[in-house]
Amino acid sequence: MSATSSVTVSCPAGTITGTRHYFQSIPYAKAQPFADSEKLEPLRIDATGKHEGLYLTLSTPEARFGADAPVIVYIHGGGYDSGTRFDPRTDPTIFREQGFVVVSIDYRVGLEGFARFHDDETNRYRGIDDCVLALEWVQKNIEHFGGDPTNVTLIGQSAGAGIALWLTRLDHYKGAFRRLVALSPSFPRQHFSARKGALRRALGKPVTRAALANIKPTRLEKSYRRFSRRFFNDLPLGPTPYDPDELADIDLIISSTRDEMYEHSIGRWFDRQGFGAKLATRLLHVENPDAYINAAKKIDDRIVGRMIGDSLIRRFVAQTEKGWWIEFPGKHCEDLTQIFTEDSPAHHIIADFARGATPSWPQYSEENRAALSLVSGEARVVYDPLKMVRLAF
Repeated sequence: MSATSSVTVSCPAGTITGTRHYFQSIPYAKAQPFADSEKLEPLRIDATGKHEGLYLTLSTPEARFGADAPVIVYIHGGGYDSGTRFDPRTDPTIFREQGFVVVSIDYRVGLEGFARFHDDETNRYRGIDDCVLALEWVQKNIEHFGGDPTNVTLIGQSAGAGIALWLTRLDHYKGAFRRLVALSPSFPRQHFSARKGALRRALGKPVTRAALANIKPTRLEKSYRRFSRRFFNDLPLGPTPYDPDELADIDLIISSTRDEMYEHSIGRWFDRQGFGAKLATRLLHVENPDAYINAAKKIDDRIVGRMIGDSLIRRFVAQTEKGWWIEFPGKHCEDLTQIFTEDSPAHHIIADFARGATPSWPQYSEENRAALSLVSGEARVVYDPLKMVRLAF
């Protein structure tokens, strides 16, 4: 049988046709604009085409019931307002060839996924509840595609890592995954309620489901961009506040890259000019600004770029004093190719963890701030690598 031969799988979700190893677009839910997503009735599905929306992509070594392969579910990033599961940096081929079933899910982003309305349940977001239904789909159907529903590892990157951590909250966690990898998690620093007035002014409409559903998509997108520009040093949307003490007790790897947001345009401009660090500490609410600037100068001259990355991402890693920590080399998103598409130390660490192996370095704790650094190209244990971030935020 060739890799492109047609395969049809019968499962609780219906009758699904893909190729031998790949089911490109499987719908897992449906939703009216700005409404909660709903489960689907069993369907006859042609999963060979490319569709975006409430769909998932599934790659498997063998679509055979009872094969019991470990499962990886991936949630993409994109600042809670963009992104797609079709990211070549997360190609599942290497994981599949090593015996994993890999599922990548899309969810609603932007205002449809993360604007909050007066009757929304506390701490619930439509985009995150989409992911809940996708994980439920995996639990009910993955055995028919060769996966083990009791051995699921959830991996999220950037906003996807924020969603993955939110799904691990005690008020959300339902046991749909056994362990978690949170790569460069990011959250907004301010609750949506503090920004609702700014969105109302940008829209020229009340922030209600009916009002937003009746705005033409092009106008809605233009209004959202006007709103989002007000928060150039933050994320306009997303779940908040993040509290690691609310996480369920499951195995966790959490990570950041060393130079997260070096490519942020504002940081690049200020760093080229050689000034702006003091202004940035005020905009980003850095405590002990002189100590932070002096520590950053000991690393390199990209002070503002480093500060933006620390304020958007690394602060949340520093806040999470549990699990196993990794510091990757490079900038934001450069860890993805190391994990998914390269035969690298990073890939083997994550693959072993997803098979159920306990990481070989010590867990991070307030008493023992150990982390695994891959910055030099070789894995080595370091201590308190985010001290400057921990003290600044």
